Amino acid sequence: MNVDIAKTKSYYNSIAETSLCDCAYCRNYRLQVKGAFPKVAEYLYSFGIDIEKPLETSPFEPDENGMLEYCGCQYIAFGNCNPEYHHTVDDVEFRIATSYPSTGIEQEHFVIELFPVKLKYI
Repeated sequence: MNVDIAKTKSYYNSIAETSLCDCAYCRNYRLQVKGAFPKVAEYLYSFGIDIEKPLETSPFEPDENGMLEYCGCQYIAFGNCNPEYHHTVDDVEFRIATSYPSTGIEQEHFVIELFPVKLKYI
């Protein structure tokens, strides 16, 4: 990965809390993910990415035990990355996303996706 860490960090610092998705599943993710997956959060932060500000999350419905699995959580990084990139941290896999919402960003960037993330649905 060739990430412009300063530009990525600046981008995440500019995202207002009020501009993030306010659905119950996204709020649930933001409230718990950093504490539940600290090593994943550290890995993302090493590239300037704030784990609590995803571009997109893709959850399944909560299971019978009240657990919610996110099968894809996506983040923007400025720079470029080999499309074959794959990495694992604490059983969470990272790869380059091939399908994601429009970012509206004209500068060179890519979207990284991680999965699975399982959290209690609160």
